[in-house]
Amino acid sequence: MPARKGLTWSTWSFLRQRLCAQGLGPLSRSLFSKTGVWEQKLTKKEHDEIESHWMPIIRENDKQRSMKMDNSKDKFYVLSMFPYPSGKLHMGHVRVYTLSDTMARFQRLLGRNVIHPMGWDAFGLPAENAAIERGEKPDQWTYKNIESMRQQLEQLGCSFDWHREYATCDPSYYRWTQYLFLKMLEAGLVYQREGEVNWDPVDQTVLADEQVDEAGRSWRSGAIAEKRFLKQWYIKVSAYAKSLYDGLSEVDETLWRDIIAMQRHWIGECDGTRLHFSLQCEDGHEHEPLSIYTSTPEAVYGVAFIAISPQNRLNQTQLYQENFSPDDADIPLSAKAVHPFTGKPVPIVVSASMEFDAFNDVQLGIPSVHDSARKVADRLGIEYTNVLKGSEGEEKLVHSQDISGLTRSEAFDAVLRKAKELGVGGNLLSRRSRDWLVSRQRYWGTPIPMIHCEKCLAVPVPYDQLPVELPSIDNFTGRGPSPLAQQHDWINTTCPKCGGAAKRETDTMDTFVDSSWYFLRYLDPSNTTVPCSKEMADKFMPVDLYIGGKEHAVMHLYYARFFCHFLFDEGLLKQREPFVNLLTQGMVMGQSFRVKDTGRYLSPDQVDLSGPKPKEKSTGAPVAVRWEKMSKSKYNGVDPQEMLGEFGVDATRLCILSSVSPQANRKWSSDAYKGILRWQGRIWQLIGNFVKSTKSPKGDKYDAALLADWENKLFEARNSALRKVTFHCSSSFLLNTAVAFLQLYSTTLGKVPPPILQESMAYRRCLADLCIMLGPMAPCFASELWTALASVCKADLQLSYHWERSVLDQEWPVLDAEYELPLILKINNYENGVIGVKREAFHSLTPDLAHDLVRTDPSYQQRCQGQNLKNIDFSVLPDFEAVINFTTEKQTQA
Repeated sequence: MPARKGLTWSTWSFLRQRLCAQGLGPLSRSLFSKTGVWEQKLTKKEHDEIESHWMPIIRENDKQRSMKMDNSKDKFYVLSMFPYPSGKLHMGHVRVYTLSDTMARFQRLLGRNVIHPMGWDAFGLPAENAAIERGEKPDQWTYKNIESMRQQLEQLGCSFDWHREYATCDPSYYRWTQYLFLKMLEAGLVYQREGEVNWDPVDQTVLADEQVDEAGRSWRSGAIAEKRFLKQWYIKVSAYAKSLYDGLSEVDETLWRDIIAMQRHWIGECDGTRLHFSLQCEDGHEHEPLSIYTSTPEAVYGVAFIAISPQNRLNQTQLYQENFSPDDADIPLSAKAVHPFTGKPVPIVVSASMEFDAFNDVQLGIPSVHDSARKVADRLGIEYTNVLKGSEGEEKLVHSQDISGLTRSEAFDAVLRKAKELGVGGNLLSRRSRDWLVSRQRYWGTPIPMIHCEKCLAVPVPYDQLPVELPSIDNFTGRGPSPLAQQHDWINTTCPKCGGAAKRETDTMDTFVDSSWYFLRYLDPSNTTVPCSKEMADKFMPVDLYIGGKEHAVMHLYYARFFCHFLFDEGLLKQREPFVNLLTQGMVMGQSFRVKDTGRYLSPDQVDLSGPKPKEKSTGAPVAVRWEKMSKSKYNGVDPQEMLGEFGVDATRLCILSSVSPQANRKWSSDAYKGILRWQGRIWQLIGNFVKSTKSPKGDKYDAALLADWENKLFEARNSALRKVTFHCSSSFLLNTAVAFLQLYSTTLGKVPPPILQESMAYRRCLADLCIMLGPMAPCFASELWTALASVCKADLQLSYHWERSVLDQEWPVLDAEYELPLILKINNYENGVIGVKREAFHSLTPDLAHDLVRTDPSYQQRCQGQNLKNIDFSVLPDFEAVINFTTEKQTQA
């Protein structure tokens, strides 16, 4: 629906809802909740009126419910990845937050104490770019966008716990990000070293990777970006590589699916360690040590030299002055390393003959282990000692000081222990392991809470001086040094250690740091003494269901898991892994049109689709049609506000949930609304026909046999639908399949003959359960249906519903005690029959009881007769079915 002239859609929607709620709007004539009269046909007028009436009521009820947590109930923490406040929702947002809201409402109906929070991942580069382009301060731009997006989420009908809301740019939040940074510093996990950055030689500023185009040019000046090395802050996540790798064995493989493989690939198999070799250089300056990965630390006393690739940073400094020729296999540097265990100098060789992998451009030269190292040592005349003796598989260490005589495995562990004791490495990790560069030369981020003093060097800001707040900056240019470096009143301070003059750190943190622990702050957002009390964390962690894009399945999940593993070691969490279930939803795709010859994107109105092949209207050039991720630059985006205005909130929610599994990419088309609107219309008629039938006089007679037959059909239809919908909402998270079963269920109800409507108590129950199951997906629509149903069913004492309550405050239906659930009989993994087990008995099944039940089955008797049972496997599956599998072998004939 287009906005009224001069009003945005959201403003018009708000005014319309207020007017209708007061009975003053143009749509307030036909709603059953107001008139007691059911309109026969569900038109757009009814859709608009339903949502205008129910949305504010539901929003207020959601608010009251979220403020009244019942701690006697089991908890369920539903978390959706919080958005960057760009100012406007896109269809990807609509998808993820409809999913999370549906799951939250479903879990409330199950009687759970649901945590369903929302906040804002508010730091980041776009705010700085907006400040440069629009002349707005980053904080003003950000908070304005937050207000706009909060309204849009409320219009989507999302039941978030708004009392838990915060933005990561709030000083009350990033105070605790700084606190956790300092805790990691205390634990030896934070350090500084030189790291490579993109440098704009014209604007004299550091560029983020996103600010460098495909040609390597600066987004602003157009200059070719240079690579420079700056001293930056790192978090030693490699120290937790083994813990994070092993932790993937604790999560459910069926739920995490390929995320486990992606995480394991990122971490790598932890079969080695890093050892730190300090440097001796002729320039007399102190240099950062070389951190060198080795899979054979047990041979550390056999290190004859250190090999670096020609591209290594050390080879590009003043330490090596000659030009390296590809014809030169190996050339020693004048600098030397210092062996961390013996203190003796170790030659450093620039080597073109040794192979380096993609993750390491330096390696230990151990001739007794690697033949390539032996050849280099022989060629350069470097002395070395063999440190291994014995046949392969039975080798022991020799000439290795205190580890001589140990097996390689024993020596491996001993070297790691010693390295840790000396502070020169020793953590078990993979060759892929890398530490986390968290420094950003930006303004709009969490200030790194460090102070630099000429006497005391880098000193942490005392805890009682947190947060280190960002200063307000009036003039953003995007040129020159980091904006914080130009704030002299802010940067100049005193050293907490000696009291002398000092300067604040001007780098801010990677925004991934802010988002690596945000789910903990939701649980205790007003705490002023710790980020989250252990009591709250123990009560509500881990997150039961985490919903977000698959593009975050590696980096974000990796860092969030790292934070929790660290906090577990600090005694602040009772479990290492933060997330139980993962639902990684696919992208929402739009149809794009691109000129084949030039690759130029066209808007839909520039394309002629009337012929057999699409072409550009103005030129006749052939056009390629593809489905791609929605983007403004591709002209294939859809404004959610327009969809909500034209089709309604509930129809949009049902549309985004249906047809396609949440994990799959969705090709968006407004044509999908047609089926949803027809389905809503059929449900509308179901309720309307029933309400009308209750007000019609009953006939003198009805067919008892027909009634009994339909009661049985309805019994089966209700339990079958309930079983499937419950499973897909609670376990598989295939809400599209849940919608499909509800559609099938409503079709069955639509076939019930009119005489049965008046007499069948089972039919009333079926309608009530349909409304309840529909409620989490379409709360406004279900609320209106429930109101009409309750008006005629509230006197039926045989129906155990809370008719006086909202449909969203009911209890999720349960399977009937007499309903039979399947016990599947398998023999040698092949299905051989199904036995029905009543629900009450089903939940008490054990392997022995299941075996007793199948003994009478003909398949069992036929297939197992004359055979020995080698093994019996029994399992109960989440979709309310059990499987018993017999592995047999033929009896040996006498």
